[in-house]
Amino acid sequence: QFFRFSGWLMVAACLMRAAWEAYDVRLYAIREYGPVIHEFDPWFNYRATEYLAERGWHAFFTWFDHMSWYPLGRPVATTIYPGMQVTAWLSWLA
Repeated sequence: QFFRFSGWLMVAACLMRAAWEAYDVRLYAIREYGPVIHEFDPWFNYRATEYLAERGWHAFFTWFDHMSWYPLGRPVATTIYPGMQVTAWLSWLA
């Protein structure tokens, strides 16, 4: 009886540790750079991939995004590493 309980206790402890590690990894950018959203913004990455898919390569690299870095805007071609967007776009095309 005790060993069955301790097994479940071990599983619960492992799950709690995994949840804590996931939470900790997600908050790394905030701890390291402060509460400002930088390149870790998933919404921008989604919009950038969508823009690339809809408008093409040339338009993507000449795009000035007025919805990011308000009120200044963001020159996308000079402020990102486009690997994730291009990979997602190519996966979508396949």
